[in-house]
Amino acid sequence: MSGQTDVDHPLCEECTDTLLDQLDQQLRIIEDECKDYREFLEKLKLTEDHSTEEQQLESQLNKLKAEEKELMRVLKQVETERSDIAREVVVETAESERLDQEEEKYWQEYGEYKRQLLELEDDQRSVDNQLRYAQYQLDKLRKTNVFNATFHIWHSGHFGTINNFRLGRLPSVPVEWSEINAAWGQTVLLLHSLAKKMNLKFERYRLVPYGNHSFLESLSDKSKELPLYGSGGFRFFWDTKFDQAMVAFLDCLQQFKERVERGDTGFCLPYRMANGKIEDTGGSGGSYSIKIQFNSEEQWTKALKFMLTNLKWGLAWVSSQFTHKP
Repeated sequence: MSGQTDVDHPLCEECTDTLLDQLDQQLRIIEDECKDYREFLEKLKLTEDHSTEEQQLESQLNKLKAEEKELMRVLKQVETERSDIAREVVVETAESERLDQEEEKYWQEYGEYKRQLLELEDDQRSVDNQLRYAQYQLDKLRKTNVFNATFHIWHSGHFGTINNFRLGRLPSVPVEWSEINAAWGQTVLLLHSLAKKMNLKFERYRLVPYGNHSFLESLSDKSKELPLYGSGGFRFFWDTKFDQAMVAFLDCLQQFKERVERGDTGFCLPYRMANGKIEDTGGSGGSYSIKIQFNSEEQWTKALKFMLTNLKWGLAWVSSQFTHKP
């Protein structure tokens, strides 16, 4: 009521309560409005903060999108490179496997070639050894006298021997006729070889070396064969063909001597031969028949020994002349 008048005067208790109630009501209204203002103010503040944060987030988002785009580009590039590398890995793996196979093949071939090389080296050493041995044998053969190596003429007591076969017989030493025949076969072969070496053709006879059945063939009568082999016995000693064969052989040896003397005047045999006999000109001076008929075995054996000695001299002369000639 005081508010309705300009006069300031005391209020009653009822009016005072009424006034206070009104003031309380107004106060609550104002407080509610203040509260609303504060809330609105808070909302405004929140709205401003959210706008700033949103702008920041938008900026970050744009930045992240740019980074994502760049990363996607890089990722795509990496994927492309990865695909290329994967293809290269496949190619290189295949190449590696091929190289491994080639390496294995190489080592296998290397092992095989190494084995062949070792075999060839062994073969080469073997060939070298064989060559050295062959050269040694060749040098040895070149120095070897073929005739001396093939025909060894020597003596055994009263017997002349050729290749260890005795030529002749003695009452005290009855040499088997098979041995005598073999000795004559070697003797014929030797004179035949010497004549062939000198290109000598005998005039009246042809020597036919035929082992222990060697013989001479008469050039004037082709059907006539003179055997230089015998079997002994009574009938044999009355057969003159064996004696004729030995005389013919001595004639061939004489022709050989004369042929050598025509080319070498200094050549001379130790025993002279003529008419089926051999003379010991340098010793006892005796003459020994080469025939077995009407002759002692001692005389015949000595004649054969002298004949082999002459043949040995002829062998030595041919060897000296033709040792280094083909």
